[in-house]
Amino acid sequence: MSVTSVEPRSLGEAAYRQLRSDIVSCRLAPGQRLTERSLAEDTGFGISPVRDALTRLDHEGLVRTLPRKGYQVTPLTLKSVDDVFTLWGIIGPEIARLGLRDASADQHKQLVGTFREIAKPDKTSKPRVDGTQSRMFALDDEAFTTLALATQNDYLITIFRRLQNDLGRIWVLLTRGHTPTPDFGVDEEWVGLLERRDGEALAATVRDAIADVHGYALRIFSRWPSVAASEITPPRA
Repeated sequence: MSVTSVEPRSLGEAAYRQLRSDIVSCRLAPGQRLTERSLAEDTGFGISPVRDALTRLDHEGLVRTLPRKGYQVTPLTLKSVDDVFTLWGIIGPEIARLGLRDASADQHKQLVGTFREIAKPDKTSKPRVDGTQSRMFALDDEAFTTLALATQNDYLITIFRRLQNDLGRIWVLLTRGHTPTPDFGVDEEWVGLLERRDGEALAATVRDAIADVHGYALRIFSRWPSVAASEITPPRA
């Protein structure tokens, strides 16, 4: 089916999903300049769907409009990384606590299964390879999405989705660096907390884990040459 045979609203949604995926995966790198025409040529979508997608991405903070110059993928800086984790350190534990408390039976079963997958004892003394790191992030993202939705708190869900975008970009950049991302301790103890629905203990455990990742990310990015220019950019292959 050609893209021209799809309804305009569907085209705009498809363009949005593709561009969002390209940004979160850093295929469109932080700080990269964009134009409607170049994106239309690269993606095969028309100017109108691309414009609609960019408007949504602007509202979500993933791109910013440059008057008379087009658009730019929102840069990441050491300060923005610090800010993201500072807020995540506040919001993440509450999502864990409230989500576990309010999860339906199906959501609870899904959470236990997802965290059990994360906690599988396949860890060695060697850091995880990139493919496994990506898989672990996807599982972690899936688990916290379930927890966020279980809260049924629209404000928490909106903040989480906004943070989710930049947490994804930060993770991709970390796994592209020369230092492999370590395991931050999701184990059977986490699964036990979930099974017992011990939200307070899970919140405290999540808070400690986020603090560890926060410190690690700042240490790694502060060593990158690009930080001297204020913006964090992906390392060359």
